[in-house]
Amino acid sequence: MEAVNGVITNIIPEIAGTVVEHILYPFQVDNKVRDLECATRDLVALKEDVKTKIEVAERQNGSRTKQVVEWLNKVESVVKEAEEIKRPNRKRRWSFWSSYTTSNSAVKKLCEVKNLCDQKSTIEVTMHLPPPLAQEMPASSSKSPNLKSTLLFVNDDVHSIIGIWGMGGVGKTHLLKQINNELCRDRPSDVVVFVTCSKDCSEEKVQNEILDKLRLDKYGSIEQKQNTIYNFLRERSFVLLLDDLWGRVDLDTIGIPDPMSAIGKLKRKVVLTTRSTEVCGQMEVKKKIRVDVLKWDDAWSLFNEKVTEETIDSDPLIKIYAVDIVKELGGLPLAIITVGRAMHDKMDRREWEQAIVLLKQARLNDVEFSHANQSVFHILKFSYDSLKNDSLKQCFLHCSLWPEDHPIQKNDLVELWIGLGLINESNIQAAYNVGYSYIRRLQAVCLLEIDDDYTINSDDTVKIHDVIRDMALWIANNKGVDTINWIVRSGIFKEAQEIQISHHTEKLSVMNIYEGNLSFSFTCSSTKLSTLLLSHNSLHNLKTLKLELFSKLTFLNLYNNRLQFFPVEICKLVHLQYLNLSKNSLKSLPEELAKLTNLKYLLLRGIECTFPNEVLSKLKILRVLDLSDCYSDDYVEIFPMLEKVLQCVPNFQALGITICSIIALRKFHETMSVPIRWLDVRSYERSCLSFSSSFLGNSQLQSNLFSLKIRASASVECVEFESASEDQSICHLRRLEQLYFEAMWNMNEVKWKSLDPKDVFPRLQVVEFNACHKLISISWVVNLPCIRELRVLSCYSIKQLICINELKNSGFNVSQHSFPFLKILHLYYGYELESISDPMITFPALEFLDIDDCDKLKKLPFRTDDPPRKLKIISGSEEWWNNVEIEDNHRSSLQPFFKRL
Repeated sequence: MEAVNGVITNIIPEIAGTVVEHILYPFQVDNKVRDLECATRDLVALKEDVKTKIEVAERQNGSRTKQVVEWLNKVESVVKEAEEIKRPNRKRRWSFWSSYTTSNSAVKKLCEVKNLCDQKSTIEVTMHLPPPLAQEMPASSSKSPNLKSTLLFVNDDVHSIIGIWGMGGVGKTHLLKQINNELCRDRPSDVVVFVTCSKDCSEEKVQNEILDKLRLDKYGSIEQKQNTIYNFLRERSFVLLLDDLWGRVDLDTIGIPDPMSAIGKLKRKVVLTTRSTEVCGQMEVKKKIRVDVLKWDDAWSLFNEKVTEETIDSDPLIKIYAVDIVKELGGLPLAIITVGRAMHDKMDRREWEQAIVLLKQARLNDVEFSHANQSVFHILKFSYDSLKNDSLKQCFLHCSLWPEDHPIQKNDLVELWIGLGLINESNIQAAYNVGYSYIRRLQAVCLLEIDDDYTINSDDTVKIHDVIRDMALWIANNKGVDTINWIVRSGIFKEAQEIQISHHTEKLSVMNIYEGNLSFSFTCSSTKLSTLLLSHNSLHNLKTLKLELFSKLTFLNLYNNRLQFFPVEICKLVHLQYLNLSKNSLKSLPEELAKLTNLKYLLLRGIECTFPNEVLSKLKILRVLDLSDCYSDDYVEIFPMLEKVLQCVPNFQALGITICSIIALRKFHETMSVPIRWLDVRSYERSCLSFSSSFLGNSQLQSNLFSLKIRASASVECVEFESASEDQSICHLRRLEQLYFEAMWNMNEVKWKSLDPKDVFPRLQVVEFNACHKLISISWVVNLPCIRELRVLSCYSIKQLICINELKNSGFNVSQHSFPFLKILHLYYGYELESISDPMITFPALEFLDIDDCDKLKKLPFRTDDPPRKLKIISGSEEWWNNVEIEDNHRSSLQPFFKRL
């Protein structure tokens, strides 16, 4: 009982107090609501502080915790409920019960508010996020044409390092971003890291960007960063995307686990983009993918997207101009996008017409109105800036002297560079070697391209993209700051073309313009002109060209005009070092030519004129004299004089000569002691033209002969290569790269007696049979170890090119059953040709198969289910292609290679 009394004694006061407190609620409603308001304001302030802390943390790669998210949600709910309590209190009419209810609710809500305030100190507001495995990037919605095929290599188990290469502005970065985004969606468990390298990239720069992307500690030495990256990636599948790489970076130094040693189910890939195939080699790329310019439909669609149809359809002429602009931009996405944006709001047809004029004048910067350092030319110029020496840069700039869309013969390009002194080697062969290496280096960085469209001599020509060419002229003309110093004109015009030459003109190139449409005017009494190219213009004379004003001219090319008389004004150009008068109709050369005492290169190919004896003896620094492809019998007498004089010229390096008779050939045998580079043997009178080992073993031929042409001899029925002794080692023409049989109408075979083609021609690369109507076989060419191009044109009697049994029956030791390096095969007008070779002969390196008027040829020289890996083009007529024997299930796979003539 006492215990009960004690409990009652303790409880009753509490109950009494609670009852009294509740009785007083109606009279304290304002105080209770005010207390709730104050506490709620404190809670709201606390909530804002928490949000600020979260925002700061998220900027530092932190993240809010689930606890704080739940707390913020409760705060939002409680604050809203508190507002509901306060609202009726302000507008109520006082009554006991309503006042009690409001006061009671305020007290309860106050407890919740205080509890939330107390909870804040016990929860973690933010936390550090784990490193992201992958992250999508902003990228254009238009799909790169290369995306699908590239992803196949990225996802396979074979190619560990993939190189995407192409010229600047062609869309490599766009493709790499799309690859990144596709991988983020399709392979979310893999680590995908996109790193922008750019010029002057280092291993540490790549390390820092990887660490930033993965949110890893980037402090410490290169070795410490290497360990951090390696430890993170070593047990993960990853794809490293390196964009715009200009040189080698060491993946091991960076900390990238070896992509070629993936363990178990791990996949490791490195995908890089670059403008240079040299970088692909430095990075040990296993698969190279070239990103080329856009085809017409894609280029037109992209331009429409940037300009909008509203602008293009605003005027009928604007659409015509737009088509011309897209053609001028040559499918280069960067140029299409920037010019498209510039023309976006141009509704006046005159603005479009002016844009065309500017583009044709290589003034792209004036069309696009870009900021100086963001223009197309400035972006493309990085490739030019990356060239390793000034000589190579100058060689590139001079590629712009060829007209737009014009194939450039490699040999012409190298001769231009040599003639201008841009390549200055101790001997002519070394100079040509350097020139061809320069071409390869320019191709490697996409400043020159293989001319796939010009298939008849595709390996002998290159091309320069229109926008790249415009950039070269922009650089040569001081980036558009001053007057035009380099002038290039070309084309067949309805109206007469007047070329204006000013005091500032330094280089002038005019090609392929008819004489009647071409004239010259001058705004000065003297010029700085040092280089003048006037080839393929059908000029009969140079009356409007005031050569006397060109006192500083060092290079003059008048190739392939119709000059009948030598322009004597040339003899006043005392600084002239290079003169090309080839393929003109000159009757004679004047004795005044001897005044050109600085002349180093004199090219007179394909002319019939006489050559004054006194001239050569005065050209003391002459290096090259080319009289090949000449028709005059006078050279029978001239050659001994030439040889005698040239022996006295200290730096003479190369002679081209034509032999037109048995007498000339005999004298040539007996006296030849000057370096012969180009040799023509023509109009031979006997039925058998024999090249003995004593002739082929001449030291001057072996050391210097580059091109041998045997042609225009109707009497010759057989060309014979024979050994005159047991020692065959003396007859190697180790420098010969080109061999031509042309217009040998009655020649039925090429005989080999105790000699093997591979021994005589160890480096022969180009072989051509042209208009050899009675020739029945060329099987011996399979023994040429280095042949890369074979042309068989108008050889009407050949039924099969290469026959192994025929070789064996002729006593040949067949050294190979394939053409390991043959890239190009031209077959024209082979009316009887039924087969190219026996099935055992293979063509693993074949890229171009060019066939015309060979209607009986029904089979390709390879298995249709296994075409050569490098095959690019099969050209021919539609009718011929449809009749070629190809299994139906293979025709669709070969169809993309076919190009209709």
